[in-house]
Order: sequence, then structure tokens, then C-alpha cells
Amino acid sequence: MADNYSRQIEFENVINFRDIGGYRTRDGRTVAWRRLFRSAELRHLSGNDLEKLRGEIGLTSVLDLRNTYEVEHQGRGLLGTAGFKYYNVPFISDDGMPEKKIPSYDGFRSMGEFYVHLVRQNGFNRQVIAALEIVAEPDNHPLVFHCAAGKDRTGILAAVILGALDVTDDDIQQDYCLSAFHMEVVRNRLKNAPKLSADVPDLPDFAWEATAESMALLLTALRREYGPMKDYLSAHGAAPSLLKRLRTVLLN
Repeated sequence: MADNYSRQIEFENVINFRDIGGYRTRDGRTVAWRRLFRSAELRHLSGNDLEKLRGEIGLTSVLDLRNTYEVEHQGRGLLGTAGFKYYNVPFISDDGMPEKKIPSYDGFRSMGEFYVHLVRQNGFNRQVIAALEIVAEPDNHPLVFHCAAGKDRTGILAAVILGALDVTDDDIQQDYCLSAFHMEVVRNRLKNAPKLSADVPDLPDFAWEATAESMALLLTALRREYGPMKDYLSAHGAAPSLLKRLRTVLLN
């Protein structure tokens, strides 16, 4: 990690915001710093936070992975009028049905098992490819992608991106685990969120965990079922040029 960059970036009201640059690839290249960020929801952004995004970060684009219900009922806060490019690619669709706003974890024992279930759904993977196309566009950077907690949907997209760049599994797991520190604050916020407070208390405790074992389970399943990450991408309709474009825009 470069000494002059901090991975964790502090804001007044934004949680779990960090740079995913600085990781080394297997062929000795480095993921570019200050180009791609991941975060929890941004709807609580303060005026000072917005100025930090504009000034220090130089943000161009926001990629929102929340579903329609979340966006409509939680909103976007100051980002709605901030002038950044905004893309909404729901990773877990609610089909317009409020009762589907939070997914069911019945039958799962860890987030890793839930992630494996998600990536076995073809519709989910189409959305991953759609998100990667946005990330691969040079004019969209610097870009931040986020969901509600910045751990699950955001964590899967981060893992696919870093895997496509050929970052090691250990570093992908390490990046994922950094979310664990923020989960108590995220959980308390979501419990008090309008239209969501009735659902959040019913989530199992493991839904708030970010363990290396969960991410390792996902990476192992992808490799077992598809092989290298490039084969996972192509299996779900990625353009032949997508991998090269991602590496061009995100690697030094």
C-alpha cells in the first residue's frame, strides 16, 4: 500500500467508504488509487461530505446497487441534486413488491452461502455485467459504488472486479473483511430507517458479519463452477472486450 494514500476515508455522515486501489495483481501491477471507491448508502451525506466528494475525491459517478423500493423509500439525500452521474443497477430486484424489499436468509448459515446462492441466479449475474460496463467506462471515474450496508451487494461487485484484475484471494478477502468494523453503526441506522425498521430486526446475526470464510466460500464456488474470473464473465454475456477495458481503466 502506498504510504501517501489511506484506504479508509472518513466522512461526517457516510459509513464504510473506502478506496479499493493499491492491491497488487499476480503479474505485478497495482490497482489504481483514487479511481474506484466502495461505500454504504450515501443518503445521509452532509454538506461537508458533499464538498469532500467534489474536492478531495473529485467524484464523477455514483453506481447505486440498491433496488427500486430502497431508492424510492430511502432516497438519495444530497446526491439527488449534486450533479454527479447516477446509475442504478439493482443487484437484488424487488419486482416492485414492498414485501420483497429485504431478501430471505432462510436455509442459509452464513453470508457466504447466501452469496453463492445469488451468483447462481442468472438475473443477478446479468446485473453484475451491467455494473461492470459502467465501471469499465473511463469517463465515469472517479466512481463510487454502494448498496445499503456496503458489505453484501457491494462486496460481491468488489470481489468480481478485483478478481477480474487478478488480485489474490487473500487480498479480496481482506478488503471484504474491512466492512466488519462498520456493521454495528450500519445496523443501527437501518433499524431506524423509515419503511425498513420492521424488517431489519428479523435478520439473522450472520447477516451483519463480514468474515474471510464467507468471501472464501464465494470465490471458491466461482472458481469451481467457472474457472478464472474471465470465464465467469463470459459465461454471463460479458463483451469480449470487457476484461481488457476494466484492466485498462483500473490498473497502473
